Amino acid sequence: MDHEKSLFLKYLDGKADLEEKRQLHAFLNNHEGAREELLSTYKQWTEEREASFDSYQSLDRVLDRFSHRRTFRIPALAVAAAAIAVLFILVPFKSGQRPATPAPEEELYTWPESDEPMVLLSDGQEIRSDALEMQVSCSGGSIRIDGKEYSSSADTKDQYLLVVPYGHRAKVQFADGSSVNLNSHSRILFPACFGKERNVRITGEALFDVSRDESRPFTVVVDDVRVRVLGTRFLVSGNQDESHRVALVSGSVNVSLGDSGAQSVTLMPNQMYTLDDNGKINVEDVPDWRGLFDWADGVYRADGTSMLDLLSYLSRYYGEKVECDARVADIACTGTLYLRSTLSDMLSELSGIFSIKSRKQDGVWFVSLSSK
Repeated sequence: MDHEKSLFLKYLDGKADLEEKRQLHAFLNNHEGAREELLSTYKQWTEEREASFDSYQSLDRVLDRFSHRRTFRIPALAVAAAAIAVLFILVPFKSGQRPATPAPEEELYTWPESDEPMVLLSDGQEIRSDALEMQVSCSGGSIRIDGKEYSSSADTKDQYLLVVPYGHRAKVQFADGSSVNLNSHSRILFPACFGKERNVRITGEALFDVSRDESRPFTVVVDDVRVRVLGTRFLVSGNQDESHRVALVSGSVNVSLGDSGAQSVTLMPNQMYTLDDNGKINVEDVPDWRGLFDWADGVYRADGTSMLDLLSYLSRYYGEKVECDARVADIACTGTLYLRSTLSDMLSELSGIFSIKSRKQDGVWFVSLSSK
């Protein structure tokens, strides 16, 4: 137990490596009472940091990071890209074979990755797209994907799953007039049509524009975080490897943690809610929104941004690892960069602007100064 306690403390402090997280995962899944054994450790850890949140509820959230229901199958390029510093379990999957379909609420986490934007319809059809930004719109008895109409269920219990891979985006227009833009490496699970409630689940990053309907609040669920609105514009972001955040542009939203909603805050415009990996909630003012939603327009705007930061962003967006020479890192970048279909295209475009060159070796892109 002392070994697992040390591993857990390293994880809470953000210092555990992937192998240590695997060991923690095995301990939590294979030893009865493992959660209870770690409770005292976690309580002590929070008290030492004078945490002002419910240790029991937050512990559940921290340990749920290792739950099998939240795992993804990661494609080879994403494994190579590991700015992802949390535990993932690979789900065996052969090309062309569909695994057993899990319950709808589980599909968001368990459905394999796709190299193309894909919508899984309620009848099991997989509709794929080669578009840089997939366009989806819903009506009572049909769904339109990139301009083509497909028959649809009108049952509010039937669910669609939209998978947005690295390097792509998607937009969904709901029948009630609400819409959502989804960023690279995101997913959304939404009903064929809204009934008495308007509920969706996401992972990744999404920008919502919600039509006001006081009789039917709109609820977005990302892991343990619930965002409830009547009508407004807001951003929701949350992956297994990132802090969760909700940024409000207009109107108001209520953000709660856990099924009980014991911890909740109401945001005002220009405020952002963040929930870190240790369950700590913060609310901060965001006076300048520039850059926060640029991806929804398919652009990256730089204003004196270092080349290192720009390449780090592209690495996350395309799910590929990028390294650069120290002499390249501090190059200042200003202007608008349009997000193309591949990382190779983006690096070629940068090479035409700056005196840099790029090459790919063993799954890693290397950027260095060119001789020109």
